[in-house]
Amino acid sequence: MKWTILLASVWVLALPLTSQASSDGLCGFSDDECGVSALPYLQPANDTRVNLLLLLASQKDLTLPVPQPIPVESRSMVNPFTAYRVMGLSALDSDQPGGAGSTSEEDEDAALAVDGNADRRAVPLPEVYRLASQLNLPTDILESLRQPQSQREGRQISNDTDSVSLFLQQLIDDSALSAPQRTTLAQTRLVMMSGVYDHEQLSQMLSSLPNDGPAADFKHYLLNAAAFYHGDFDRASQGFEALKASSQPWVAETASYMLIRLAINKSVVNALDEYNMFDMAKADRVTAALALTRINDYLKQYPKGAYASSAAGLVRRVNWILGDAAALDLNFQQAFNAIDNVNQLQILADEVDNKLLENPAFLVGNATLMLVQDLKRLRSDKGWNAFGPLSGQDVADQLSLFDQVGRQDYSAYLQLARQFYIDKDYPAVLSAVTAYKGKDLSNVIDFSQQVLRGQAMEKQQAFSDAEQHWRHLLTLKTSYTQQQYLQYALALNLAYSGHPEKIFAKDSPVTNLRFRSSVLKFSANAQVLRQQSQSGPSAEERTIALHTLLTKELTHGLFSDFLQDAELRASIPAQSKTDDDNNSNDDALTVFNWDGSTTESGYQCPALEATVQTLQTNPNDARAMNCLGEFFLRTDNDVYQDWDELYTLSALASAPTTFEGKTWSRLDGYMAVINDAKAPAEDRSYALYRAINCYAPSGNNDCGTQQISKAQRKAWFRQLKSDYKGSQWAKQLNYYW
Repeated sequence: MKWTILLASVWVLALPLTSQASSDGLCGFSDDECGVSALPYLQPANDTRVNLLLLLASQKDLTLPVPQPIPVESRSMVNPFTAYRVMGLSALDSDQPGGAGSTSEEDEDAALAVDGNADRRAVPLPEVYRLASQLNLPTDILESLRQPQSQREGRQISNDTDSVSLFLQQLIDDSALSAPQRTTLAQTRLVMMSGVYDHEQLSQMLSSLPNDGPAADFKHYLLNAAAFYHGDFDRASQGFEALKASSQPWVAETASYMLIRLAINKSVVNALDEYNMFDMAKADRVTAALALTRINDYLKQYPKGAYASSAAGLVRRVNWILGDAAALDLNFQQAFNAIDNVNQLQILADEVDNKLLENPAFLVGNATLMLVQDLKRLRSDKGWNAFGPLSGQDVADQLSLFDQVGRQDYSAYLQLARQFYIDKDYPAVLSAVTAYKGKDLSNVIDFSQQVLRGQAMEKQQAFSDAEQHWRHLLTLKTSYTQQQYLQYALALNLAYSGHPEKIFAKDSPVTNLRFRSSVLKFSANAQVLRQQSQSGPSAEERTIALHTLLTKELTHGLFSDFLQDAELRASIPAQSKTDDDNNSNDDALTVFNWDGSTTESGYQCPALEATVQTLQTNPNDARAMNCLGEFFLRTDNDVYQDWDELYTLSALASAPTTFEGKTWSRLDGYMAVINDAKAPAEDRSYALYRAINCYAPSGNNDCGTQQISKAQRKAWFRQLKSDYKGSQWAKQLNYYW
């Protein structure tokens, strides 16, 4: 067992490094193939948004989204641990315009207006068409509204069908407008949405409208909105300032609101470089302070206005520009207190991460944000990027903050995390965290502590104790994703302790095919694979087990076993489609029907079954060895690691194998034929040809793991050219690599 224990210790030591390979912001957060770590417990390697959401959701007693529909565990290969799965589809990209939006016609970039996002209701495109149809617009304009609209950025992001619909509704509702006036205003607004216009063109389109009254106010609103979209902030500011006195209520209120947006945009004009990267030091704080004043003015005049909550949310954006961390802490706490659903929570977490947690200059005083930052600093004993290491003294200094706000659980977990990840004092971790006595383990701090307890046992090679620990936790009440993680933890434990067969016991709590498949492919022995090929809980699992078994029997020279086990293919029913796009085993077993017809022209091979029958009788048959190599070359068959097994589940896919014997490769076969002086010339020359091509064109071995010197490859080339110079293979090969 020494080799198993050694490999297990390597796994435990490597876990944090494997996870940390995916750090914050390496890929789109809602990308279902994103490798960002998103395990359901508080750990340094998690994306900071994941840790933040875990804490906030736990405080609010909100359930985070899970894959919908819930995967059928015995059939599905869905990975429950990507950021996409933990955060749900609402985890949008960081520069979203205020999440669900605000009622502002010109809400160009309200990424911080979480509170106001409930105001705006996205209007489906057919509604835009319906409204426009009431305004006597030309047919070609109406038809254009049926077409998908291009994606917009920056200030133009609100210049969309939702905003147009809001404007058109105001025209329809205002009885003081004549029908021709409504048509002119509507047509001009739609031209603005196209983005192809200038100030003079719009002025000409609106020239028929009077210079006073409601029609004039709508006209000037459009002209000033166009100036805003084009970045002419001075003209827009003057115009909207005048429109605050409009007798048309919507125009007057929207003008007041737009003055806030103008000040915010103007304050950051010089802080954006050519790549739109923001430099806070270059922001105009005087203008940002003006935006704050305008927000207060708007809220005083319109306490229940259409944009009231959106304007209140923009206070956070202004305080961010001003660099006022203390105010932001208060703002975020107020926003968090007002949240009552997961969608708002996701938007807020994304905002906090991008505006605060990614900036080392913000030394926040909020306990939750501080704990998230502290976990990031525990990624290594040198800290993380611009964030310095978290020393024992730093931890001690922060405990009083946590205690002051009644978060002694944060204090305890931070100390525990530093002991585990930095000090590596596993006995101390086990002393601090006792066996869980309750029945409900869904609280994120409690769950995280118990995870570290189990991992600390494994760090000390107490795999049997850890196994019992994971099994006990699996009997408790947990969230869906927590339960999935406990299955994963138990699977890791059993695979690395040399007992993968326990995962497939009838009473095994590891039921997710996502985990079971990795163990079958990389850890299980022939007996387990044969067992699951016959009695696995689903056709998907039986297919994975049999494909792995047959492939490994070929690569381990178990030819009699292959011929016998290949008959099991007929007993596995066709797999019906699931909602899981990751299931790709439908044709996995048909690869063994290879008939030899795809062999390179000039060299003949029988079907795979005939080749294996020959090898069963004579394992050294030159033609059969070459043809077995042809099977693997032409079908590209292997037991591969899929995307998840390469990234978020790599630890499980890297567990030691219990499949006995040495693995054969194509190059092994070619070399055996080359070294067989009695091999027929046709077979030996082809083996030389293929062995040399194993290194084409990169110079790296594509046929196995052997390190063959360039001198040896040169010798093979000369042997082919001299001993078999008249052969097809000598004529075809002009280089060696």
